[in-house]
Amino acid sequence: MRSPFRARIVLFVSVLLVGVAPNLRAMFDEGEDGETKKAATTRILFVGDVMLDGGPGNVVASGKDPFEHTSELFQDVDLAIANLECVIGRGGEQRLKPYVFRGASDSPRFLKKYFHAVGLANNHSMDFGPEGMEAMLDVLEKEELPYFGAGRNLKQANKPFLFECNGLKIAILAFNEFYAEEYAATKETAGNSPLIEKVVTREIKRAKAEMECDIVIPFLHWGEELMPEPRPDQREMARKWIDAGATAVIGAHPHITQTIETYRGAPIVYSLGNFAFDYFPVDPPEWTGWVAIVVVDESGKTGLEIRSVTLDPSGCPRISATE
Repeated sequence: MRSPFRARIVLFVSVLLVGVAPNLRAMFDEGEDGETKKAATTRILFVGDVMLDGGPGNVVASGKDPFEHTSELFQDVDLAIANLECVIGRGGEQRLKPYVFRGASDSPRFLKKYFHAVGLANNHSMDFGPEGMEAMLDVLEKEELPYFGAGRNLKQANKPFLFECNGLKIAILAFNEFYAEEYAATKETAGNSPLIEKVVTREIKRAKAEMECDIVIPFLHWGEELMPEPRPDQREMARKWIDAGATAVIGAHPHITQTIETYRGAPIVYSLGNFAFDYFPVDPPEWTGWVAIVVVDESGKTGLEIRSVTLDPSGCPRISATE
């Protein structure tokens, strides 16, 4: 069972890198002496589900870095983003559901070491209700770790994370599809930014027009768990959002990697899989995931680099042996 699953992932990554090579080659030009030199590029790294309870939480609690074996992946990037799929902080009342995740108390120290911001639009950031969300936001703000995709009210939850580098203004948005209405923020209570197609479209257009962002990327918590392909409606929505101005569309939630497409020169990664996640009896024998780097050159052309990771028995990522 293990070998065919892993082989499929490696093969697909190899094909993908060949497919994006023309875009990446466009990021180089020739100098006056005829030598090839690298043009100015902006590199934005995304990882999938980061859950720092259970095995990864024990690593953090012992004072060890859960991401240390993937540190080289974070070199030479301008911006690094994670989907934080657990609650940080001690507030709130535990919800009645099969899996409830509360990250180890020292988690922000290691998150800040690698990531510029964390997305909170997912089905576990509300594991301890609105009060738990409020407590988490307090912790993240105290630790000066930016977040997006959730907030103390819906207006705040819908706001993008904004970042500037290389003369470009970047907006990263996040929306949650899983129990979207139940976990959504309201005008008065904390929660997620729910994935509603027209709202995502509106916020992409707003970031492009009103905020004058050069790069806009929605980071979505969507799709079906453990399914290798996205649903047809996901494909349709992703293309609509690129038509609305998105530079790329990045997804997570299924816990395994899914299809990658290119539409009008823009990459669509439907699911990155896990980046740090515990093992449970019903899980595959080995979690694997992707690290996606969206690369935008000075002319606006977009490329994609993919690196694969394998989660060790503690649920922490290591660069795959096939890399």
